[in-house]
Amino acid sequence: MSTVRESEAEARPNITWVKGDLIGKGTYGKVFLALNAITGEMLAVRQVEMPQSTSDQENQIQIAAVNAIRNERDILEGLDHTNIVRYLGFEQTAEFFNVFLEYVPGGSIGSIVERYGKFDEGSVRSFTGQIVDGLAYLHANNIIHRDVKANNVLVDSNGTCKICSFDISERSDGIYNNNAAMTTMQGSLFWMAPEMLQNNNKGYSAKVDIWSLGCVFIEMFTGKRPWAQDDFASVMFKVGHSKMAPLVPDDVNLSAEADDFRLKCFTEDPEARPTAEGLKSHPWLVLPPGYSFTGFG
Repeated sequence: MSTVRESEAEARPNITWVKGDLIGKGTYGKVFLALNAITGEMLAVRQVEMPQSTSDQENQIQIAAVNAIRNERDILEGLDHTNIVRYLGFEQTAEFFNVFLEYVPGGSIGSIVERYGKFDEGSVRSFTGQIVDGLAYLHANNIIHRDVKANNVLVDSNGTCKICSFDISERSDGIYNNNAAMTTMQGSLFWMAPEMLQNNNKGYSAKVDIWSLGCVFIEMFTGKRPWAQDDFASVMFKVGHSKMAPLVPDDVNLSAEADDFRLKCFTEDPEARPTAEGLKSHPWLVLPPGYSFTGFG
């Protein structure tokens, strides 16, 4: 049975902060806007409740929430990259476990898509290139994200993307080699790679993040989640059994280079699927001279 680890039980806060509005809710806890009372800096605080009663300590959902936020803290600690949300510290009290992150006021790509619809190709190209840079950095540090989707990429007012939500991320040696220890389905079904849905003991590698990147590409170009017309059972069959990639609707016109990038992300064989570092040199990701992000709406 899973248990909440007791190390850091006496952890002291390293940031004096004032809680603001609730700005997000997820599978594991809530996210609040907060103010650093010393510096005046705005923060995002991910918060989960610590188990209190005996029944709480036996509640597997609550235990999973605490372990997930601790995992995020462990993964983010020490990382430093423009396209990864910045970790600022943590606080553990008797009631809550809090992780302090930089506040990115623009929201997620998912929320922007929901509000404004599909993106122009310039924005998709810019954002995709930044996500690739962030993934290449994570993979170089032996980290598999395992839940890459539009809702887990934040965008600031300057159009800078920041990968977030590391609850189920994993460190692994030999990042692009199948890891037999990693056989469980993790993440969000509509963004999952076929090998993650396979019922075998081969495991999977960081190449699952590349497939998911392709799904974010689809989201930005179409304004809808991948497999927008399919339910869970249908996607389980199409991706897990038939190894299909999400289709591009007829009303979306991709340039030849954009379509080539898409096809590379959705390479069926994970060993042949490019790495994030390899994708960085794809010609489609080269921004046109003078490109600048001008916002949405």
